[in-house]
Amino acid sequence: MNRYHIQFADHRTTVSVDKMLSAMLAIKLGHEPETPEGNRAVREWLQARLPDKVGNDKGIGKRTSQHAQALIVEAIADKKLSRAYDDWVVGQ
Repeated sequence: MNRYHIQFADHRTTVSVDKMLSAMLAIKLGHEPETPEGNRAVREWLQARLPDKVGNDKGIGKRTSQHAQALIVEAIADKKLSRAYDDWVVGQ
């Protein structure tokens, strides 16, 4: 699991995201997975969307991580990206 710190209106929380989902989103955003740039891009992407998804005064508990993963799955669900991820894995 990868962890990302997300700021809500009056607090910060940590969300956990499956490594494969994080890697796929980094690829979709045009970054190499598991690099500082890729991790930053994923965190910024989550920061821009997650507070709106769960409400700015929420963001506490396991459900926030579940919402983060759901957002990522919605963003990456296409076959072209799945092939690019497979190519990246094979190249490691």
